[in-house]
Amino acid sequence: MSSDFASRLFTAIDRVGSPAMIGLDPRLDHLPEPYLSYAKDGAGAAAQALIDFHRELLDLLVGKVAVVKPQAAFFEALGAPGFAALGQAVEDAKRRDILVVMDAKRGDIGSTSNAYAQAFLSGEVYPASDALTVNPYLGEDACEPFVRAAAEHGAGLFILVKTSNPGAGLFQDHGSPPLADRVAKEVVRWGELVPHANWSNVGAVVGATRPDELAHFRSLMPRVPFLLPGFGFQGGGASGLEVAFDSAGHGAVVNSSRGVLWAHEREDLQRLSRWQERTAVAIDEMVEALTKAQRAGA
Repeated sequence: MSSDFASRLFTAIDRVGSPAMIGLDPRLDHLPEPYLSYAKDGAGAAAQALIDFHRELLDLLVGKVAVVKPQAAFFEALGAPGFAALGQAVEDAKRRDILVVMDAKRGDIGSTSNAYAQAFLSGEVYPASDALTVNPYLGEDACEPFVRAAAEHGAGLFILVKTSNPGAGLFQDHGSPPLADRVAKEVVRWGELVPHANWSNVGAVVGATRPDELAHFRSLMPRVPFLLPGFGFQGGGASGLEVAFDSAGHGAVVNSSRGVLWAHEREDLQRLSRWQERTAVAIDEMVEALTKAQRAGA
């Protein structure tokens, strides 16, 4: 297996035939039964509910989705049992040949960033993720430890450039050029510091809710993998995403969390008796829509 994260990423996407990514953002009050019931019995029981639920969910993703993105905060909210459940989710995904992008959005002064990078990417104590999301807005010295760790461990990074939340523009659009554009240029430079093949191993987070901006950011970062969050529940659709992909269908991975995780609550799927069946429908819908966008870009 290649030690180059971007190569591993696009090989995995080619294998399943879709750039879909599923976010593991477990809300205890939106778990399907029986997990909803026993998640109410304290942190230990809730963490076990997450372990068991994610194992079933990962089984549904095999062969259809190449990447998952655990949102660390929802696990950390359960304390030590939750952190253990997060590590188990990483291990269980890797056993199924599914890549893991840890969505922790870390970024702090240099020594603290170095500790975060070692925690999530080294595999020395905690199961190593294939990539990590990074908040760059403390500046270059906050990002450099992650870049070094990515090079050392053959990992990837996804730097927040233009996020999908409604208030992102308050800071990210500020200045001339806008702050997000300044970050985008640094993402390209940081990528040159991590050995890579065709695509950079330092990627960028650009919201799928902002398809009108994708062409602009692709022009600034032509060989940078994009992580496009916000598909589905946050209002992002497949239309307009084709500019993120190259002629080989490479260039981006598109995330949906609630659109899949909460599919068992959809009124139009209540005809299906099992939550697994409802979730499988949502996965197939997402994969179909994104495969069309990917092919349109090619």
